[in-house]
Amino acid sequence: MVVELVGRVGLGVAGLSMVPRDRAADLAMIRAGIAAGTAILDTARAYAQVDAPLYGEELAAEAARGTGVIVGTKGGHSRTGATTWDADISAGRIRADVETSLRVFGGERLELYYLHRVDLAEQPVEEGISALAALRDEGKLARIGLSNVTVADLERATAITRVDAVQNLHSAMGRESAEVLAWCEAGQVPFFAYSPLRSSATAPRLAAMAAARGVSRQRLQLRALLASSPVLSVISGATRPETVLDSLAAESEPWDEDLQTAYEEDVAITA
Repeated sequence: MVVELVGRVGLGVAGLSMVPRDRAADLAMIRAGIAAGTAILDTARAYAQVDAPLYGEELAAEAARGTGVIVGTKGGHSRTGATTWDADISAGRIRADVETSLRVFGGERLELYYLHRVDLAEQPVEEGISALAALRDEGKLARIGLSNVTVADLERATAITRVDAVQNLHSAMGRESAEVLAWCEAGQVPFFAYSPLRSSATAPRLAAMAAARGVSRQRLQLRALLASSPVLSVISGATRPETVLDSLAAESEPWDEDLQTAYEEDVAITA
């Protein structure tokens, strides 16, 4: 179990890799997050550019090197063109993707590795999770996870081996993966919510309380997610250092009954 990461704000680099970028500026942004105390970076083979197919992983590897920050990455899903990606969780593909990531990160073991798009792959989840389990047994992976999954996928996967983490779309207002989160709570499996601010415009009660506190509404929404489950962490994407620092501040933002009530009222509005 990734105990040390539960209830934390991780920094995702997906938004840094879809269009041509200023690499120096991107590294500076990630390093600002690390300096401010982020515990995890989140990347993937799919977070890439057409002419730089390893951009997301290379950014995370360079920024995290020597810091002790855990990097979670993903395989079985890669960019194939300007607007296209594939999804393949076959054993051969997963092993090849892990070996590529090992070269990028320059070590003998990856700390956290997910099957990325289980929902889009033609292969059954059993094939991909068996490949990850074998790689973990070989010492090449410390922890294995699944991303974009259902409870049924998780039940099938855990019939084969232990799953150390789950990463799904789950936002403060939409709570899209409530059933998967409940499954993770029951099994004490760390759950990482990506796109946590999706549909964030509809939160009038939290917006009012954020204004009264002099903080951003987004910060309170992230804090609401962290308060919602004992196994939940968030993956916050950013492209500016200021946004990174604001997201990380959610970890220490005070949470009380009034904020809980405001959050629940906002969720009810969007239901």
